Amino acid sequence: MASGFSKKSMTDLYRNVLKLHRRVLPQEMRDLGDKYARNEFKAHKTAKIGQVKEFARQWKEYVFAIDQQSKQGKFGQDLDPQRALAMTQEQRESLDRLETEVRRGGEEEEPPKTMG
Repeated sequence: MASGFSKKSMTDLYRNVLKLHRRVLPQEMRDLGDKYARNEFKAHKTAKIGQVKEFARQWKEYVFAIDQQSKQGKFGQDLDPQRALAMTQEQRESLDRLETEVRRGGEEEEPPKTMG
């Protein structure tokens, strides 16, 4: 990775996200947030530098936003329509999976039962 985006700096950012979750989120939100962050950071281990820069910028914005929201006692915000339009198909699918998991309460999906 290029200057400013070393493995250590990304690990530090990941740890900051987890610390923030531990400090401000209710347990149910924390479990879901930790799982999501872990999956996203793992998926971006081999990303190109341009992607890593954007990835890190967005996670830093997330840390700031969650910290501010915790001070207001309210979490979440609506997705800006322009950002929604700019999302890739992969990002939309990821958001759909996240929404499905949130609606299920973060529980693991049970495998289908077989007749037998």
